This record gives sequence, structure tokens and C-alpha cells, in this order.
Amino acid sequence: MAGLTVQAGFGYSAVDSDIVWTDITQWVKTAGGGQVSITRGASDERAETQTGTLSVQLDNRDGRFTPGNSGSPYYPNVRRGTPIRVIKTTVAGKNWITGGASFENDAHGWAPDPAAPPQAYARDTAHHMGGSWGMKVTWTNTGTGGALRFPLYGLTIGAQYTASAYVYVPAGSPPAVIDVNGMHVSTATSVVDAFQRLTVTWTATSASAFMRLTSASAPPAAGTMAWMDWPQVEEGSAVTTWSSAGVAYHPRFYGMVTSWPVSWSGLQSLVTITASDMLKWPSRRPALGPMLVEEVQGDGVQLYYPLSEPSSSVSGGDQSGSSRPSLAIRQSGVGGTLEFGAGTGPPSDELTAPTFTPASATAGKSLQCSVSPLLTSDGSTGTPIPGTQVWECWFSTSTSGRCVLKLSTGSAAAFDSGLYFMLEAGTGRMQAVEFLFGGGVTTTLTAITPNLADGVAHHLVWDEASGAVWVDGVQYTVGIGAHSDMGLLTVGSTAGNPGFPGTSGDLHWSGTISHVAAYVRNGTSGPGPSVADIVDHYDAGMTGHAGELSSDRMARLAGYARIPTVTSSGSFSAVASQGVLGQSPLSHMRDVERTENGRLVAARDSAGLLFQSRSVRYNPTSAVTLVYSDLETPGVQVSDDDQKQVNLVEASRPGGATQRIQSTASIDRDGIYQQQLTVLKTTDSEVVDAATWQVIRYADPQPELRQLPVEASTLSTTTYRALLTADISTVITVTGMPAEAPSPTVTAMVEGYTETITETQHFLDFHTSRADLGAVWVLNDSTYSVLGNTTRLAY
Repeated sequence: MAGLTVQAGFGYSAVDSDIVWTDITQWVKTAGGGQVSITRGASDERAETQTGTLSVQLDNRDGRFTPGNSGSPYYPNVRRGTPIRVIKTTVAGKNWITGGASFENDAHGWAPDPAAPPQAYARDTAHHMGGSWGMKVTWTNTGTGGALRFPLYGLTIGAQYTASAYVYVPAGSPPAVIDVNGMHVSTATSVVDAFQRLTVTWTATSASAFMRLTSASAPPAAGTMAWMDWPQVEEGSAVTTWSSAGVAYHPRFYGMVTSWPVSWSGLQSLVTITASDMLKWPSRRPALGPMLVEEVQGDGVQLYYPLSEPSSSVSGGDQSGSSRPSLAIRQSGVGGTLEFGAGTGPPSDELTAPTFTPASATAGKSLQCSVSPLLTSDGSTGTPIPGTQVWECWFSTSTSGRCVLKLSTGSAAAFDSGLYFMLEAGTGRMQAVEFLFGGGVTTTLTAITPNLADGVAHHLVWDEASGAVWVDGVQYTVGIGAHSDMGLLTVGSTAGNPGFPGTSGDLHWSGTISHVAAYVRNGTSGPGPSVADIVDHYDAGMTGHAGELSSDRMARLAGYARIPTVTSSGSFSAVASQGVLGQSPLSHMRDVERTENGRLVAARDSAGLLFQSRSVRYNPTSAVTLVYSDLETPGVQVSDDDQKQVNLVEASRPGGATQRIQSTASIDRDGIYQQQLTVLKTTDSEVVDAATWQVIRYADPQPELRQLPVEASTLSTTTYRALLTADISTVITVTGMPAEAPSPTVTAMVEGYTETITETQHFLDFHTSRADLGAVWVLNDSTYSVLGNTTRLAY
């Protein structure tokens, strides 16, 4: 079908940022009963949005879409989980470049070719055809200097197209060319210091392609350049006058294949792919760990001992995924106990922690293991391992002068070197003690912290690169040196204490220690987590990020599920702690969605999610107007029933009161329609607001249009584009309703839709609700400030 593009990312994950897409449009069946089917959103505003789905039937006559077929050009990557996307193109004029095809406002999708990026590119005012802006490209001195490209979608396979652009090459810079996919190349520029129009004609072999600008020299001198303006792609074999009326590309679906069956009708082989959008991704894990654990593991930890084992344990296991040795109990002197499961760690995770109870300052039990393989090495072990370390742990004690953590080379006592972290005797301040060659050189560095021997949980972070420590999120610059080749980790004692002033044996911890973790960073920008991210674990452990905005919480939970982005819209309120977690990421995201009374859906163009707050629906304006007679479909229905009615809400929040809100008039008239509401609000008054908002909207539901079917492709290009842009919470107005309707004009809000694309039709069936449910008071507004009518307060 003209204007349709279907692409698969063979060999990639749906969350990869560098997917190379393969166009499979020519094998998509949209005639003879074939169709592209898409579902999205929810049935109504009181239902949860569902995972979006895609169904596409492919012609498999050569077996290219058969999983496991070694003869497929995509082998061995024809499999479930393959990223897939659908794009619809609408053409208003003749130019297939978007955004008016000039650079007056932005780059309009022009970007570096990932395989050959130029040195630089930017909109520039030095040279342009019209207006004030052109596109400047600076070449690198490799290959042909790099390329700037623009993606084309919806081309008709077998049709001829001509690409053109005006190109300015200054004296001293190499000639430039335009090409399509690097294969169909124009003649090179032949003039300097003036614009010259370049053209190239080709026959489309797929629905998508790239128009590119590159140098005709291999390689050009670094820093040479060219300018481009007024690019155009048009149907036909001849170039015509440039047009500013560009196409629009409408992403319809982005997700991953969940089912890839092969079937036969006689000898005809067909593959009907079923795919799910990214809302499925966070439902895959059955249960998250506590927030603190998820953030430590999500930040690329290289060594991690939560130490949350039960009381029957005698060792602590590594949870980094790097298969490092367990921390085993080590005895020093006689007596003392180390009991797993006997204490608690940070307050938000509700995990247990081991309790260290020494017989004396120098006799007791600690935990120890070899750090194998090493985190970093300066080459002393024979093989350099680049990077710097960041360590963290949690602790609590009422006894100062004892050691929390020791890192050392693990050499013989006379040659051992490393550092301790301990609390200064008497003051309880954090100290770092560096020792070299068995204590021959010892340096004690004290951070001027508060007294940490106060019996409450504290968080320690040490960054090797900066020499600084952070205690409870506060930075202290103490100048600790570099310590590579640390091959022995001891938790809870100095483990031999070579040369420590004033003692001859171990200094044993008395209290709890948990969440011992280490990271490796390479440079200030990665790879590896930022130190700020690790310091942020303090808030995760202490409060479970209580009080952060629901938009931030949604992005945080999505991150636990490895979803790269959440795009939020509207104004958001604070949410309570979710420190313990314990359910699937999507379940916890639904809790936030319900608390915000918002909407969560997958993005249609990427691996991200979209999160709308309730304020998006306050006093919405219509995005498109349809005339009833233009719908050209049956099934339009206005409903009046009790499906959504709620006149009594019992609402509560974690740790707060349970409160009851009701509409007495509604109950007296219709009986009780009750709802239980549990939300992550931070105050009881907010719970009352949330419950009241439900009752005032649904105590007496009014007639509404719940289905809006429309044959979109028969409408004007402007209206067609508006319908393809419409998404969850978009408002559509229908005028000229039949005389039997409650009113001649209906304004409905989109809650979801089903979509069917065939060779000749594009059918959209919107699930809708009343758009005025979000009408709220606006001071001195002629519409939303009518006393007793539209003076409803929102929360």
C-alpha cells in the first residue's frame, strides 16, 4: 500500500539505540484479505491501558521469514523479540521531505549517517537559498568525509523518484554529491562559492530509503565544508520547482515480535507476525527487589553483597551477576558472633542485615573474600585492567573506633597495602586509613562528619578518582590516593591490622553492615555509572524516594525494567515511598498511574513510554473536527448506563487513614456503587481529593459517545493527518449528529483505538469518553467560570 512502511530490526533488541532497520514492506499482504491490524490504549477512561498489539501477514514464498532457515537473508535473526515498527506517510504536495524541506526552524530529521558521521553539522546563516538558514556540514578526513542523511518512508516500490538539493561549496573545499542509500549518486558540484542544484533519479526497491549529502573526495581535508538548502524528493524521473509543502510521517506502532508462526495454504507459505508494544516489557519480570537493590544492580555494579541472607546462612553471596566468591565468616581471636538475619539495614528496603557482635575490640568475626577477578589493576598482577573504583556500603553502630570495610592487595603481611574505612575513636567521625607495605607507611584521613556511631543507618561512598567520600549524601574531600589491585575484601574488621597505631590485632565492628558494592568507571563520562547516581542510593535506602514527583517515579521504575525513556506531559504531584517493591515493574507503575489519575502507554515511535498526568485532561481543546456524514461507517453509538457509576469511595494510602467519600443524592436515587481506592499519596488530604474527584465525576454519569469509527483515508489530507496524530487524551469533535442524538455536536476524548490498514482503506475505531469530564474552574473564564455549572475545582 502506498504510504505504508513496515520495518524489522533483525539481530537487535527493541531497546537498542542503534537499530539498523530492514524494510519488509514489499512482503506485507494488504490485499486479498491481508491487513495490518493495530490495537492501542484502553476501552474507556476507567480501564487500564493495555499492551498494544500488531498483526502483520507476510508473503513467505522464499522462506525468508521462516525461523531457523539458514537460507534466509536474515538468518539466524528471524526470531521472536525482533523489533518491528510501522510508519504511515501522508503527502500534501509533491515533496517527500518533512517540515517544509527548509531549515528555517530546525533540522527536520537530517542527522549523521551512523556508519559515516561528518565532523560536524549545524543550521547556519552564512549561506541559504531563502529565509535565513541553511545546513552546514563539516567533513572529517576519513572515507568521503562523512554523510548527513534524511530518512524517507512510504515510497511506492517500483516507482521512480528524483532527489534534489541546492548545495554550496566554498573555494578550497571538495565537490559534494547527493545520493540515495549510498548507491544512486548525483554528479558532483562543479562550481564554488555559489549554490548549485544536484539531482539523482532512482527506482524504489523498498518503501524506505535515505537521501544523503556527502563529499565527492576520498578523503577530504579535515575541516572543509559544504552548505545545503531546499532538499526535495519527488515522484517521477525529472526534477521540478522546489516545493515547501512536505510530507508527514506518522509512527503507528513500535514493539517486538511475540509470535512468529509459519503456515501454508496449499503450497503458499505465509507468516502472520504478532507483536506487542513496549508496555509488555515491564510486565516480564515477576517481581522486583527493593528499590535500593534495583538501583545498585541497574547501575552496573561489579561486586555486590546485599548480606540479606536468612539466619541459617554462614556466608554472603554476590548479587552482581559476575560470579564473584562468597563472603565467608572469618574468626579473629576467640569468641564473638556474626548472625545473618539478626539485624536490619537501610530502613526503606526492609531487608535483614548481619549483626556483628565481637568478644572485644580485637576478637570476633568478620566477612572476607578474594576479589576475583580483580576490579582494576595498574599492571602489578601482570595484566593491566583500566578504570577507577567506586565503593559503597551501609552500616549502623553505637561503638566508635571500629572498622567497617578493608580493601587490600591480599599480599603477605609484610607486603600488604590498601585502606580501611572506620569510625574515629571517641568522635565517631569517618576515617580513611591508607597503609603501604604492612604498615610501613600509614596515613589517616578524617572526614569532618557528624558522629556516625549513633545507632542509625548510614551510607558510605568512596570514589577513587576524586579521592572523596560521601556520607549520607554529603561530600567530604579527604584526598584518598589510588588503590588498584585490591584483591582482598574484608567486611567488619581490619583483618590483621598491619601497623595500625596503638593496636596489635584486629579492630572488629560492632553493629550491622549491608549492601557492600563496587563499581568500575572509565573517565568522567563513562562507561560506568556516575558517582552522583551511586550517591543517590542514599535516598533509595532511607526513604524509597518518598516525595518525588510521580513523573520521576515512573521514569525510575521504567529504568528498573531497562526501558530507556519515559516522556511525561502535564503537572505532577508527589508520591509516597515504594522502597520495598516486590511485584512486577508494570504493577508498581500502575500504582503510580492510579495515584496520579493519569495514563501510561507505550510510545508509537520508539522503545519509550508516555505518561500523562490528570492535568492533561483539564479543559482540553479539540484537535480535529469531523462531520458525522463523513464518518462513512456504521456503529456510532451514544450510551447511557451505569457501567462507570461510582458514588461511594473508600480511599487509603500506605501508613495513612482510610477515608470515605460519597454522593448522598446519588446513593438515595440509584443505590450504592462502591469503589476501593488505594493511592500512594503523601498526605490524607490528598487522598480525600483523589476520592472526591472520582465521586464528582461518576456519581451520575451522563450519556456519552463511546465508539467513534471513521474511514480516515477518504477524508482531506489535513483531517487524515490530524486523525493519525490523535492519541490517548486527544479530543475529537463530531458535528452534524443525527436529530435523534442528545445534541447536534459531540466532543469526545480518545481512550484507545483499533486500526486496520489495507490496500485501499485506513479504518480507525476510536474508544472514547466524554471530554468534559476534565472540565475545571478557571477564574474569570467565560466558559469555565459559570457559577454552579463549570466552577468545579480540580486537584
